[in-house]
Amino acid sequence: MLVTVNIFFLNICIIFLISTFSFYLLRNRLPIQEDSMLSTRIYFGLANGVAGVLLMHNAIDLNGALIDLRLLPLALSALFGGNVSLMVTGLTLLVYRFLIATGDTLDVLLNSIMTLAGFLVFSLLFRRFIKRQAYFYTAIVTTGSLLVLWRLITSSSPANAWTTVYIPYFILTIGGAILFYRLSALLQQHFVLYSYQSYLASTDQLTRLANRHVILEKVTELEKHDATWGVILFDLDHFKSVNDSHGHAVGDAVLRHFSILLNEHCPSPITVGRYGGEEFIVIIPDTRVHDPVQLADTIVQVVPQAPFVMQDHAVSITVSAGIAYASHDSADLVFKHADAALYEAKVHGRNQYRLYHS
Repeated sequence: MLVTVNIFFLNICIIFLISTFSFYLLRNRLPIQEDSMLSTRIYFGLANGVAGVLLMHNAIDLNGALIDLRLLPLALSALFGGNVSLMVTGLTLLVYRFLIATGDTLDVLLNSIMTLAGFLVFSLLFRRFIKRQAYFYTAIVTTGSLLVLWRLITSSSPANAWTTVYIPYFILTIGGAILFYRLSALLQQHFVLYSYQSYLASTDQLTRLANRHVILEKVTELEKHDATWGVILFDLDHFKSVNDSHGHAVGDAVLRHFSILLNEHCPSPITVGRYGGEEFIVIIPDTRVHDPVQLADTIVQVVPQAPFVMQDHAVSITVSAGIAYASHDSADLVFKHADAALYEAKVHGRNQYRLYHS
């Protein structure tokens, strides 16, 4: 019995390792659920299929029948990824089971296919009628265990198989099911919180644009690669009067409004960020692909045509811009050049852009 427990304990370790690794790789797509991206559900189903394949490598062989805990990856796929993940996991296990089958174990292979097919059918039915996750998970694990029990009873197994294999199997299946239900929920919660904290650390909370930290990281990377990059500094004209006339709440809304306009006209891989106050910054990684002058001209013209609309009236805004190119200069110097060009635009009447000339 100790040998059996050791093998099933190894099964649990494999499931834990694969689950943790797959949740980590998909951390930016969590939580995984039925309406997640199709690729996410396929990846999750495939990860659980890989876990099932590894379990079969470490299974107990009873007259050709492989006894392991692959029911648990199937249940996790059905629980989180829905029918798509379940079908991918099931198909992966069937293909591998077929590949390792021999002529002597053809009947066993057919029994495995029938058992898995029954599990898939019951899971699809339970998905249709049981909406609460805990009840659904309990139902599919219980049904899967009963299907395995039926198969074991109808097979020719050694007389001592109940005490040495079957009883430890069902105890560890139940314990493992409870463990991984709770563990998977905690892993998803942990990585969702991790992603959210990373998002907060790199995002300006008012405008949802990149903050100064992200901007500096991006520029440092461009400097390392000696890229032909450029920078545009934008400043909302007479923004103080907006705060004085309409209040800071409206001022904040105007900043968010401008940030949306800025994002709409800055395609990837351009980085858009808030530089501070009413100043915004655009980092263009390759000025040969995206012309900073043309981009600044477009935004300066678009902003007056898209006023911020409140309930009773609209707040018209304009913007000034300063442009600088990086020609083997330090980032600090490039930013100073852009700031000098921005100052020149403001001195000459605002609502315009200026390109820095040395």
